[in-house]
Amino acid sequence: MPRRLRGLTGPHPARRLGDGSELRDIHPFTPGDRLRRIDWRTTARRSPELDTLYVRRTYAQAEASAVLVVDSRDDVGPDIRTWRGYGTLRVDEPTSLDLARHAAASVAQAVVDTGDRVGLEDLARRRRPLPPASGRRHLRRVIHGLALAHPTDRATGHRVRPPQVPADAVVYLFTTLLDDEPLRLVRTWRAAGHPVVVVDTLPDLHPVIGNHLRIAWRITRLEREDRLAALDGEGVPVIRWAGSERHRAATRFETLARTAQRTPGRHP
Repeated sequence: MPRRLRGLTGPHPARRLGDGSELRDIHPFTPGDRLRRIDWRTTARRSPELDTLYVRRTYAQAEASAVLVVDSRDDVGPDIRTWRGYGTLRVDEPTSLDLARHAAASVAQAVVDTGDRVGLEDLARRRRPLPPASGRRHLRRVIHGLALAHPTDRATGHRVRPPQVPADAVVYLFTTLLDDEPLRLVRTWRAAGHPVVVVDTLPDLHPVIGNHLRIAWRITRLEREDRLAALDGEGVPVIRWAGSERHRAATRFETLARTAQRTPGRHP
């Protein structure tokens, strides 16, 4: 959940007064209060002469916003020999972008089913992002945008400023963490006050054949582990979405949600 909600309707109680189901307090009747909000039992107990009427004030309902950021700058498969365009990827083995599409579509489905808003941003394509919205029709637009995600020739360029997200949104970043760009984006969003969840989409790799490839992967793996350790040290949750870990991702998400509910205002 983000630290701030928006809208006048939704599935979550906001911090402001309004029409909702969660009780805030009992307050003397003031101009503007609705008559149906009068609590006659409390009024009879506190003011037997009916000098003062008391109303039940509730918290307003609001929506949460989530932005899905897909790192489609590269698309790597389980065979490290195909990472630079050499060889052919097998169609029966999911690549990192396939896992990112599946994970992002799953999160979008869960957000829309809850009644919240979801948006989409693609790091490889310099185009207008899909702003957060709700509803089944918008979910189809998000899935269509995920289907169009693919690496481009311009993806190797450095992005001067990170994608702009709404001020009250949770950011889900789907990336392989094979370079330092995702780490820089996460730190920028967190500095702006956004809760960030990183979804690791690097597939489970096949055994590496060849000494030169083995040395190259060892260096890349150590650098990637340093980035994961840095995220863990900064309190950024990282959820693995590959192999057997994908089946435990839902439990991991639920654990993060319970931790956030026990410590409101603090991201787990």
